[in-house]
Amino acid sequence: MDKKQEWGVSLITAGVGVFSVFTFVFFLARYPAQMLAGVNDAFLGATKIFSVPLMLFTFVTTVLAFYLAFGKYGSIRLGEGKPEYSNFSYITMMALAALASAAVYWSFTEWAAYYEAPGIHLEPYSVEALEASLGYSFFHWGFATQGPYVLAGVAVAYAVYNKKVSFIKISTVCECMMGDFKYKKIIGKLIDISVVFCIIGAAGCTLGLAVPLETGALKQVFGVETTFAVQVGVVLVIAAIFTFTSFLGMERGKKTISNLAAGLCILFLLYILFAGPTNFILKNFISSLGWMGDKYLRMSFFTDPIENSGFPEQWTLFFQAFCLTYTGLMGIFIAKVSKGRTIKEVSLCCLLGISISVWVLFAIDGGYSIYAQTQGIVSVTDILSKGGGQDLVYGVIETLPGGKKGLPFVMLVMIAGFVASSLDSASFSLAQTVTSKLDRSGNVSTGLRIACCLVLTMVPLSVMFVKADFSALKSLAILVSIPFMFVMIFMEIVLFKWLREDGKK
Repeated sequence: MDKKQEWGVSLITAGVGVFSVFTFVFFLARYPAQMLAGVNDAFLGATKIFSVPLMLFTFVTTVLAFYLAFGKYGSIRLGEGKPEYSNFSYITMMALAALASAAVYWSFTEWAAYYEAPGIHLEPYSVEALEASLGYSFFHWGFATQGPYVLAGVAVAYAVYNKKVSFIKISTVCECMMGDFKYKKIIGKLIDISVVFCIIGAAGCTLGLAVPLETGALKQVFGVETTFAVQVGVVLVIAAIFTFTSFLGMERGKKTISNLAAGLCILFLLYILFAGPTNFILKNFISSLGWMGDKYLRMSFFTDPIENSGFPEQWTLFFQAFCLTYTGLMGIFIAKVSKGRTIKEVSLCCLLGISISVWVLFAIDGGYSIYAQTQGIVSVTDILSKGGGQDLVYGVIETLPGGKKGLPFVMLVMIAGFVASSLDSASFSLAQTVTSKLDRSGNVSTGLRIACCLVLTMVPLSVMFVKADFSALKSLAILVSIPFMFVMIFMEIVLFKWLREDGKK
């Protein structure tokens, strides 16, 4: 190769994946009601069929993730040399890749949904339901979500750094695991196409979810009315940020924006904690952790076979399936940033680092939101029942000192950083999945990463221009990801086989 290097793209993987997404958006625009109903019915049907396997998979994978941390394989180092990033940067990059703006939005609002229609047969609007509301959020956003990310990340990292697989992509790892199997190339191609679809669909919805939060902040701070042009402008500004950070690379781009966004979030949370009812928030935090610990097994296996309330399908199974849409993305990204770390470090930083981060976020934002509801400051449940999610977020915030202008401005900047960091990770994982050539350092072409950023930008813009529903795209991405559970099971089996065999050498 010359100094400019040659780059390649798997046209089948990229073409089929991207074409499938935009084809779906086209039909969603032409037949919105039918497509939305069809996707929702298919999603509900899939969750009913795979409810038990999905719950068992999630629980067992979480147990295996803890075993990797504390078992005999924890001391195995992934590759040579020292870790490339500090623990703070490492955790923030992974956390923001996984959470984006969704965690900020739901941290204020999710508890109210559990208060109105709780799981495990609690009485709606009861004291018990209110006490359980944050605990359920901790459960859904905690270990059960991070477990599959740990297994995917360790499996890919071990294959790349210890087994010397050439590409940081799910298909290449699986092909290595399949040995001499005749059809491994075909299966690998199908895996890559599904990963591409899931990354584009999930990341596109992430950017779409950020738009109402950002336009709400613009209206609150500057009095800018929400118009289509403003919404498009928000998407383009965020796209410019994550395209620029992707151009700068992992060290100067992704790490920097993740650290800045995380630092701003910490200051934001500390302000709410000490400007708000500190004692109530802390007491509610501890109480909710205790409730989650007490009911963890009950929530993990709650299928509601007698009453059939729909709660497991609407919440627990939805979270577990949505996690699968990010598992390919997270497996690739975690592997990239984990070189030089032990399996124990990877497992604990992901399991505990991300889980504790999101628990603190929900405890403070959600705790103050609960306080505002119980003290009659804001009728959270009424606003949420009318569909005003972003109105609720800023309605709660404005009851704090500086909540009319200052805090919404912080939210405006913070959410832009969160989403840009998440989509930077998505563009990296997407580029890794569709590339067919790397440079001498094992990196993807800068041009290909920029092209992936453009694709991730075009999806939400296309959905917005045709006035389609983001929820349909999200549901379809989840639907496509459910078979990925079986890919993960295979990867987990072979990973432990490798660890056992290499341990005997």
